[in-house]
Formats: sequence, C-alpha cells, structure tokens
Amino acid sequence: MSDYATVYDEASVIDSANVSGNAKVYGATVVSEKARVRKDAQIYDDAMVYGNAVVSDDAKVYGNAKVYGAAWVSDDAQVYGNAQVYDEAVVRDTAKVYDDAKVYDEAMVYDEAIVRGNAIVTE
Repeated sequence: MSDYATVYDEASVIDSANVSGNAKVYGATVVSEKARVRKDAQIYDDAMVYGNAVVSDDAKVYGNAKVYGAAWVSDDAQVYGNAQVYDEAVVRDTAKVYDDAKVYDEAMVYDEAIVRGNAIVTE
C-alpha cells in the first residue's frame, strides 16, 4: 500500500518539518522547525506543530491548538481548541486535551483522560 501524505489549503510545512505516511495537514496550519506529522495524523484549522514535536498514528490537532518542544501526540488522541502540549509531554491513547488546557514538562495524559478548561497538567 502506498503512502500519500497531503498538505493543502493554506497549510505550511517549512524548515525541516516532515509530513509522511497518510498524514493530512490543511487549513491555515503551520508545521515547522523539525516537527513530524506521520502515519494517519491530521493537523487542521489554525493549529501549529513545531520544534521537535511528533503527531502520529490517528491523532488530531486542530482549532488553535499548539504542540511544540519535544511533545508527542499519538494513537487516537486529540488536542484542540486553544490547548497547548509542550516540553516533553505525551498525550496518547484516546485522551483529549482542549479548551485552554496546558500539558507540559514530562507529563503524560493517556487512556481515556480528558484535560479541559483552564486545567494544567505538569510533572
């Protein structure tokens, strides 16, 4: 089976950023620096993925969300709204981070966890 990563609309993939597999990047999204979007991940709306961040598997980052630093979002996780995941934080499984929530340092959000509102999860 062939892979067909797609970047369209006003989306930008710049610097050494990489989009691979069947990943989709669209809307006014920016993927930059050394960020990687891979497998079947989707980045859309006005979301930003940058630094050394990785968004993988079936994960989705959208709205005005930001994933950066060395953060990792994978599996079926979703980060959206104005949420931020950064530093070396990990969001995976079917976890959701949204609204104005922040997950950072070496924090892990996983399983079916939901982090929302103005919540902060840190190590």
